[in-house]
Amino acid sequence: MLYGYDSFISDFKKLVDARDLSHAYLFFGEEGIGKFLHAIALANYIESGKFEEPDRDLSETLVVDFNKPSNLEQNKETVGIDSVREIEHFLYQTSFAGSYKVAILRDAEMLTDQAQNALLKILEEPPQNGVIIVIAKDLSVFLPTVASRFSKIYFPILSSDSILDFLSKYGKIGGLDKNKVCQESFGKIGRAVKLLSQDKDREKIKKILISLFDKKANLATADDAIEDVLKLIDKKLSNLNVFFEELEISLLIDSDKNSFKLLKTCQTLEDLATINVNKRLCLKNLFYNLVN
Repeated sequence: MLYGYDSFISDFKKLVDARDLSHAYLFFGEEGIGKFLHAIALANYIESGKFEEPDRDLSETLVVDFNKPSNLEQNKETVGIDSVREIEHFLYQTSFAGSYKVAILRDAEMLTDQAQNALLKILEEPPQNGVIIVIAKDLSVFLPTVASRFSKIYFPILSSDSILDFLSKYGKIGGLDKNKVCQESFGKIGRAVKLLSQDKDREKIKKILISLFDKKANLATADDAIEDVLKLIDKKLSNLNVFFEELEISLLIDSDKNSFKLLKTCQTLEDLATINVNKRLCLKNLFYNLVN
């Protein structure tokens, strides 16, 4: 659901209506704040005149998602180059409606320097009716020459009042504490929505983390936790993301005390993005650091 960025929606409607869109945008900001949702809603407005999440596939929009399993199983550099070539081929095709063709590149942190240089060639000579929307958490992941070609749109985290307003208007709270959900959302609508739809697997992950952070936790505790988490990941791959979301929340509660553990968590996430890494060993090393 689109919420909290009304000026963004208003400004882009005017740009589309005036046919004054730039050829390339970078939507950046923390994960879970709605960057992709607003990008796909913008594409929908271009095609249908409705600035909302589309309920069908868009014929003039290409979405490239590097975190799809089909991409993660391939060589990282090949995925980046092939995806940029796919974008180039798509954008230079004629639009059936005579409007813009939009390419949305999600999780652009995974672009290698080689892939970024390939993207730069498109940005330097963009097709007349082509629009590229690149989505990332941070500007620093891009080469300076590439970053300079984007019109940059920053998505800030929302205030606590905004999150509470969202929960009051649209959240099905049930037995949950609205203020607690707001606190654990850290200003991110996406995070708030996930907390509202907690499932049994998320509850299990929370219990695993409680056991890891117990003062009596030891290496045996870590070994048991690893097996429990791996079972949940085998059951549903998205549980790996849930695990790291809940781990981040647990560590951020006392970030000064847990700075080393936060660092190790970030390093593990980077390692897990490598195709040939031993994921069990990565998690094992992380869990051992969590109990020490």
